[in-house]
Amino acid sequence: MTEIFKTKREYNKKFPSRLFICTNCGALTTSEYLCHSCGWRSDGLLKTMNLGYKYIIKEISDDVHEIFPPLELLIRRN
Repeated sequence: MTEIFKTKREYNKKFPSRLFICTNCGALTTSEYLCHSCGWRSDGLLKTMNLGYKYIIKEISDDVHEIFPPLELLIRRN
């Protein structure tokens, strides 16, 4: 499922921590696309192995971005 945001501000408000969980090793990272622990890239060949988060920010483009899951998604599940 791809979440759609109208603005970048809306996206930042939903995920204020700016922390993400690597889908390869499970480490926390400050980058949406690169894990500093294992070197995995969410925009690489295998992307997030269908474990990532997909979104569109309409004010910027209609492109789908696939990133490591934001920490807030893990917190909401528990």
